[in-house]
Amino acid sequence: MRRVLTAMACAVLLALGVAACGSSGGSAETPASTPTTTPTATDTAAPGGAGDAGAGAAIYTSNCAGCHSTDGSGGSGPNIQGKDDLAAIVAQVTGGGSSMPAFEGQLSTAEIQSVAEYVANGFK
Repeated sequence: MRRVLTAMACAVLLALGVAACGSSGGSAETPASTPTTTPTATDTAAPGGAGDAGAGAAIYTSNCAGCHSTDGSGGSGPNIQGKDDLAAIVAQVTGGGSSMPAFEGQLSTAEIQSVAEYVANGFK
């Protein structure tokens, strides 16, 4: 019985730890798993199209900085400084992977492209 209770307690703690991914220890930043923008029907940007790195900065701050920090140096998510493969960044943001959530359907294609441009341009 004690082993069962211990296993259940571990499972609960693990679930809480996974749920906390993106939490920045009491900071007011929004975690990556809770995007604050909604795609619109008028968004017609094609994948791989030109993004807007300026708009990408605001999208990154709202959706990515909670895990990757404001400068991309990492936190609960990995360091993404120096990542400049635009197609790889778009694919990662779109489909997620590891503990990163997928943003497809939560961010528009243009928003994903813009945040990828921002990251690929060294957070400028």
